[in-house]
Amino acid sequence: MPASPKFRFLAILGLSALFCTNSAWAQPTPPDPVKIPQPPSLTDPPPGTSLEQLYPEPAMRPPFASENADPALKGRDLEKAREVQLEPIPVSQLLPIGKKRLPPIRLEATYNNIISLKDCLKYALYNSLPIRISSAGYDSQKYQYLSALGQFLPDFTLTYRGQKVDSQGRPISTTYTDSATVRYPVFQGGGVFYNALVNLNRTKAAKSALNASVNDALMEVYRRYNELILNHVLLQIRVKSVELSRAQLSLNEQLKQAGVGTNFAIYQSRTQLALDKQALLQQEVNVRQSAILLSVAMNSNIRTNIYPDEIRAIEARLVNQDWNINQLVGVAAYRRPELKQFEYLRRAAARNIPVAASQLYPTMQFFASKTHSESYSNGTGGGSSNLSGSTVIIPTGSGGGGIGISGSGGRSFSAGFDLSWNLDGFGAVGAANTLAARAQARQAMLQSNQTLLNVMQQIHSSYLNMLTASEQVDVAGEAVFSSSEQLRLANLRLRYGQGINLELIQAQRDYINSLTSQAQAIINYNIAQAQLLRDTGMISVDTLTAVKPPKIGSTGNLQ
Repeated sequence: MPASPKFRFLAILGLSALFCTNSAWAQPTPPDPVKIPQPPSLTDPPPGTSLEQLYPEPAMRPPFASENADPALKGRDLEKAREVQLEPIPVSQLLPIGKKRLPPIRLEATYNNIISLKDCLKYALYNSLPIRISSAGYDSQKYQYLSALGQFLPDFTLTYRGQKVDSQGRPISTTYTDSATVRYPVFQGGGVFYNALVNLNRTKAAKSALNASVNDALMEVYRRYNELILNHVLLQIRVKSVELSRAQLSLNEQLKQAGVGTNFAIYQSRTQLALDKQALLQQEVNVRQSAILLSVAMNSNIRTNIYPDEIRAIEARLVNQDWNINQLVGVAAYRRPELKQFEYLRRAAARNIPVAASQLYPTMQFFASKTHSESYSNGTGGGSSNLSGSTVIIPTGSGGGGIGISGSGGRSFSAGFDLSWNLDGFGAVGAANTLAARAQARQAMLQSNQTLLNVMQQIHSSYLNMLTASEQVDVAGEAVFSSSEQLRLANLRLRYGQGINLELIQAQRDYINSLTSQAQAIINYNIAQAQLLRDTGMISVDTLTAVKPPKIGSTGNLQ
């Protein structure tokens, strides 16, 4: 018996209710989600919102500690960070200067001269103008010291005198006298002895000044040579920058042809290429100018373009970072020529006080003189060996008034001593000069103390600069490592449509700037090491070209 339509409807309704009930049992109802309070919108905050809600305080974090190190390079990557070595520059990649009339690199110079650092330093030792000027001053002071020593020797005076006498009631007589006098000063108030000591100390000070000029000249040549290397490395970096800009321009043109690029990106790349070409032109001139500065420091031919024998920025090993500041101060006290120079000048000023006071003392001298005289009367020409009762005064030098010779003999010999006491202005002149010498000695002592303070300040500053420059080399290497990877990823992102051209340009700038900073950090570290050697007095051709730093002895000498 077929079911009625009403029965079928009730059966379907019951099955639907049973299915829904089973589904509810199989999947229990999840709990209500927890509502997380959201900060009010800054663009449309609800009414009554406080400033603390709009600008909540940042979460407190522990301060940075040195033990929580930042990402740093290690192993082979760290070694690469301490050296910048690029491929040699093809001449074809350099831009022409002077309407293509000047050859690359050499420019207006006559020829290139490849020379090493050691040869430059040796050349400067014999040709540097500051060294030669200081050497001439030392020679002058050395001869002044010999002149002061000569005052210990006797004085010799040779005199020839003609005298005509017209006396009343007597015929006119003419007398010719020649004499030879030897004068030996026995006592000059101590002025001769102390004047010799003054010139001795000044000579030693001049020699120390010469050594200081040598140190400064070596430091200047080393600085200019490293700056020349730096400019050559920067020239390589600028060439690489132009290559990257050209590659980016080519990539944007290809993307434009493929329908995924824009003219805006192309013009951005063209602008960047033009800026890089301008920097390349300026860097080509900077290379030549640095060579000119090196030639001036060496006093060599400026028309010669000096070319380094090795173009790479590599970290030198001139100093030992294990040296402490007390060791360096001890070395400077033993080797720094400026300290010796002003110490000798202080001693010379102190010895100059007795020289000024010697004017207040009497003087004594011995003398011996031989005299020959001829007299002629009435112009007859007859020789008459007769002094006719006249007296002839023979000068004996600067210390005495003269020797009186009289009598009737044609030849005479005299010897004796001369004791005199001359007080200019009743002694006021000598006393004032003595007080002035005391003030100059005080001034020299203060200048010596000031030099000591300057040397101490230079040592501390150069020591800190050296340590800081060493750390900057590693940090600059990390920037090169990360910026190179940044440039690679920016290029890939632009190629596959995930990035924009501005990201690529910024990545290129970061990469070029990091390369430049790395090269500058390495060169600055080398110069800082040389400056520390100069400030401690350890600078020389050997220490500037050594493979490893020197060892410092217990007395401050180098081993």
